[in-house]
Amino acid sequence: MGNAHHFFVDDLGALIANLATRRYSHSYSEDKGKKHVYYSKVLSNAVMKHYSYAADDSAVTPLRISVSYRLMNDGKPLAALTKELKKLNTRYRDTLPVWITKSGASEGVREKRWNAVQRYLREHGDLIDCFKYQGDDRLTEGNHSFNLEVASTRQEQAICFEFIRALVDAYAPHGIIRARREPDVPRKQRNGWIKRYAELHKRKGWTPLEISREIQRELREGTWNERLRLQYNLAQNTICRIAGLKLHSHHMAMN
Repeated sequence: MGNAHHFFVDDLGALIANLATRRYSHSYSEDKGKKHVYYSKVLSNAVMKHYSYAADDSAVTPLRISVSYRLMNDGKPLAALTKELKKLNTRYRDTLPVWITKSGASEGVREKRWNAVQRYLREHGDLIDCFKYQGDDRLTEGNHSFNLEVASTRQEQAICFEFIRALVDAYAPHGIIRARREPDVPRKQRNGWIKRYAELHKRKGWTPLEISREIQRELREGTWNERLRLQYNLAQNTICRIAGLKLHSHHMAMN
């Protein structure tokens, strides 16, 4: 079980009512003749959280409340939740206008994926709160920023770190954009697009002649790069050389 932090309350009844509303279960334990009261709940099937206090001190004001945690099933459920959140983050980040040579996703797709991330954060809000900084006032529940008290072993700590990284991405997707390309020189951008376009349409069954003509048209109209509107007038044999296509000799002669 993770090491407990603690906070203080002046109104024990208000805390107990709050925990009951959040469906924490109630239990007792006794150690060396001293009785403790526990309120516990499993959050998102991944972490069990315990609030506890000494029963003999229940009339003391302010009363010290200890908080401890236990990862369920050696942290495997939390690792699964981390994997799910990372996938949602990646899907949303892919819709952001980052890549110069990549056409952007529609507003509808971007909003749908953003809402999926927000739905995840709401659904697992109680679990996420275990890892968030709550403040440092002695009369409120508080813990260290990016709380790692949830973990009790090095392996569990590594799992918690991964979850925290995914949370950081989820709360600031625009600030952490991985794999962003440095601006290429226009020729490299153009040649990279030609290769990708040709490969895509080869898989669709297009002939080299059809592919080269379509690429030639888009280069002339500047539609291949909607952001910069660059225009090129390349011969078909040049396009085929860049794309790795082979035209029949009579086609090249006609061009």
